[in-house]
Amino acid sequence: MFSQIQTHLISITILLVIYVSIKHQTQAVKQKNRYFLMLVILNIAVMTFKILTTLTKGYTTGIEHLIVHGSVAIYYLITVLIVFYFLLYLHYHVKGEAATKKYLYIAYAPFFLMAVIAIMLSFIGLPVMYEISPSGEIVRHFMYGPVIFTEFFIMLGSAFYVIWHKDELSNFEFITLIAYLVPPAAGIIISETLPGVDVIWPAMTISLLMIFVNIQSRMTNTDPLTGVFNRREYEKQVYNLSQLKSPKKKVCAIMIDIDDFKQINDTNSHQVGDHALIDISQILQRSIRKNDFIARIGGDEFCIIIETEHESVLYDIVNRINHQLDIYNEHKHGLIDIRLSMGYGMFDPKFHGTFIEFFIKLDKKMYEEKNLAKSTK
Repeated sequence: MFSQIQTHLISITILLVIYVSIKHQTQAVKQKNRYFLMLVILNIAVMTFKILTTLTKGYTTGIEHLIVHGSVAIYYLITVLIVFYFLLYLHYHVKGEAATKKYLYIAYAPFFLMAVIAIMLSFIGLPVMYEISPSGEIVRHFMYGPVIFTEFFIMLGSAFYVIWHKDELSNFEFITLIAYLVPPAAGIIISETLPGVDVIWPAMTISLLMIFVNIQSRMTNTDPLTGVFNRREYEKQVYNLSQLKSPKKKVCAIMIDIDDFKQINDTNSHQVGDHALIDISQILQRSIRKNDFIARIGGDEFCIIIETEHESVLYDIVNRINHQLDIYNEHKHGLIDIRLSMGYGMFDPKFHGTFIEFFIKLDKKMYEEKNLAKSTK
């Protein structure tokens, strides 16, 4: 018994660390974070009530008996909510801001009402789902199977939902969301086949940890539109470079801006502008090396940071960007002709002083090139 309590307490501690980490990283919490945080809170709650149920098990009178009755009812109610919030999280993660939740509420309502009625009837003494025997044991009744198996099949259905929308997810997200179901499924099988063993919720903690590491933590440093790093991560990168007393390699950088981006938006639409940003980010990613850093640091502005032994690597990347852009414009058949302005160079402490000054100078060079291009039109 105490080993199971210990396992649940460790799992609760892990989830509390995840909760604090997300709240610390994002002051203005996005909807996706809200759903994930609610999943974390509900899992902490369900394990807390599981511990209370375990500690008060066997009591037939007194406050302990009331606690076990209340804890069991709340425990089952929370399991119903956990399934629903995972569906909300999954749907919002796939569909984003355009997600509509109305049909999810409608589809889930019959099962939710069935489960709540079965739990509440059992709580008031009509054992349709469970009852607490005179010896304090929790005895399952005929409605337990339908409720639990419906939850299981809903979770299984969510896997097909992920597969159906595979094209709207990155490979990393797809694998993580499919793998999310494996630990709790294994936990259910182990708990149902081995008497006295309950590892369902510690297994669910593993699933939430997977999502936190592979999806949620990346939201704070990744631009949601293009998938490259965001300005926050760029500033962190510049700060880390500024702390180096003597960099082992030469540091080069490229500041990049899309010419006449406002005109692209105004003439074609913001959707076309978004596609242009995605296309340019892909061109830049194809042009750099595996370990080079790239971030979107403004509306239509990107930065590439390169650590290399040879300055020629910088010029090779610039040439590849120009070549890739020429190919892009050639195959667009005149629909959108995208031009880039770039300011690039290698950091020289004697000339630039600090890395912050280095990036300011590159930004200035980029705008000088942009103004020169406008004047020669």
